Amino acid sequence: METSKSIEIIESMYKESKRSLHRNSFYFILWGLLLVPAGIAEYLFIESEKAYMVWPIVGIVGGIVAGIYGFREGKRAGAQTVGDRIYNYTWGAFIALLILSLPLSFKYDFSPHILILMLAGYATFVSGGIAKFTPFILGGMALVAGSLLCAYVVELPYHGLVFAASILLGYVIPGFMLRNQENGQA
Repeated sequence: METSKSIEIIESMYKESKRSLHRNSFYFILWGLLLVPAGIAEYLFIESEKAYMVWPIVGIVGGIVAGIYGFREGKRAGAQTVGDRIYNYTWGAFIALLILSLPLSFKYDFSPHILILMLAGYATFVSGGIAKFTPFILGGMALVAGSLLCAYVVELPYHGLVFAASILLGYVIPGFMLRNQENGQA
């Protein structure tokens, strides 16, 4: 294969992965806008026996909204690209590991924030790297940094605040930057 043809294929795949990431900005914004207030609410109501209830409520609401949106977008988008498949596998693995890790954190009595932020950081970092979108690469690093803060520095009552700040830096800000870029405003 000629060098110029190889470069064309690589450039085409890069542009395709960038379009795939753009289509997923909704999910980053949705989950960010749900999880940031949930982390703050957990902190504010930490003394309550029911403070943890914010998480299943947010998870169910977010899951339903994301599922409906994904179903509609899937029908509208048509064929899946290579970039779409990469993102689907990356985030599918995130969801599977999230579901497996939550019972683990409860069994061994440690904060689920640690694993959630680490897993989200990994998936966000990979997504940003594939599309060469620096805000998500940095956002993934911020999520992992939040995980490490929860694991080694910050006491348990403050994990909700660290979680909220990490999600703001890792999902919300890069998500809106991507949305602005896809709308031609950046």
